[in-house]
Amino acid sequence: MTPDDAFVATLRRWLEATDIDQLELTGPSVSLLLRRAGGGAAPPAAGPALVEVRAASPGLFLDRHPLSGRPLVETGEEVAAGDDLGCLRVGALLLPVRAPQAGLVAARPCAPGTLVGYGDTLFRLRPLPPGDAP
Repeated sequence: MTPDDAFVATLRRWLEATDIDQLELTGPSVSLLLRRAGGGAAPPAAGPALVEVRAASPGLFLDRHPLSGRPLVETGEEVAAGDDLGCLRVGALLLPVRAPQAGLVAARPCAPGTLVGYGDTLFRLRPLPPGDAP
């Protein structure tokens, strides 16, 4: 089922009437993401489905290694399958968060320093066509 324009418009009005910055609805066959931008929510993105990179365990999300001053990846950056995207700190242990496939980092919905649970979305990748993978 795909949400119709009237449904999306209603959700946009509701979103504008709150202090919520982002609304995400996902189901087995559809995903809808609305964000407040300036004076209104952004329309849902078109194009190939984004691949969500999720937390493999609960922990503290880090976008960089603690000994580095630079994030491992930035939005818009191209990554190869297996590239490190971030870390999860579980006690003194750092677990790598790796790209499951080649793609462009489309979004980083999780802020660094956020306590995350198992399965929380940390990154969204836009898959690269097979011939363009690094």
